[in-house]
Amino acid sequence: MSGLKKFLVSFVIFAALCFFGLKWYVNTEVDKELTRAVADIPGLALSYADLSVDITAHTVTLERVDALFPSGQHVQADSVSIAAFDRDNPIPHFATISAKGLTIPATAQNFGEWAGYIEGLGIKTLAGNAGLDYTYDPETKILELKELSLDDPKLGALKLTGALDNVDLTGFRPEQSFALGIRSAVLTFDNREFMRLVSADWAKKTGASEAATLSRISLELDGLAAYAETQANESARAAMLGLKTFLNDPGSLTVSANPAESVPVLYFFMGRDLFENLDLLNVHVETVPADGI
Repeated sequence: MSGLKKFLVSFVIFAALCFFGLKWYVNTEVDKELTRAVADIPGLALSYADLSVDITAHTVTLERVDALFPSGQHVQADSVSIAAFDRDNPIPHFATISAKGLTIPATAQNFGEWAGYIEGLGIKTLAGNAGLDYTYDPETKILELKELSLDDPKLGALKLTGALDNVDLTGFRPEQSFALGIRSAVLTFDNREFMRLVSADWAKKTGASEAATLSRISLELDGLAAYAETQANESARAAMLGLKTFLNDPGSLTVSANPAESVPVLYFFMGRDLFENLDLLNVHVETVPADGI
C-alpha cells in the first residue's frame, strides 16, 4: 500500500472515530441536560429506553417513552423526536415535537369529564402519531400554533392550527385565559371509525335506528339553518348545513374561524348565543365526502 493510500485510510478511520466520538459525547451531554430539565419541573416524570442525537438535523429522539405530567396526564410513545424546544423560559416560547406510536389511555386524568363519554363509545385508548409545533413572540404577545395533531389509524386524524394574541407566557395565570384573543383557527378532522361509534351511541340513547336518529338530527339542523337565515346570519346558516352534510357522509370536516379582528375569549361569556358567536368568529365549514379522502 502506497503512502498516500495509507494516509487516506488512516484519515477515514480517524474521521469515523471523531464522528462517533462526537456523537457519543453529544448524546451523553443531551441526556444529562434532559435529566436536569425534567428534575426542574415538579411532578414531571419521564423515562425512556434510549436517546440519540442527529447532529446534522439538530434533532433529539427518545425511544420507548413514558411520561407522567404534573397535571396527572399519562402518555407513552414508541418514539419522540424533538426538533426545537425553548429551555430559557419556564413555559417554553417555542417547541417542535413529533411522536410515533403515541398511546393516551381514556382516563379522567387525561380527558377529564370527557373520559366517561369516550369509554362509553368503546374507546379505551387513543393511539397514533402526533405533532406539536408552536412559536410565541413576547413582544407582540402572539402565539402561533402551527400544528397540534393526532392521527389515529382506527378513529381518524385531527389537526388544529391557529393564532392567539394577548398571551403572556412569561407570567401566565389561568384567569388570564379570558383575556386571550382569537385571531384565527382551523380545525380539520378526517374520519375513519369515530363517527360510526358516535352515531351508534346516539341511536342507543334515543332507542331508534341509526338512520332514524341521523334523519332526526338532520331535520333539527335544517331548522337551525332556516332560523339563522331569518337572522341574516350566513355563517351560522352555512355551518349548520355543513354539519348536516358531514353527519350524513362523514368524510372530512374543516371548521375555520377568520374574524375581521381578534375576538377576546371573554366575549363568549357575555350573553351571546351560539349563532352570534359563529358570526363574530366568521366561521366557515367545509366538507369532503368519505369516498373523497
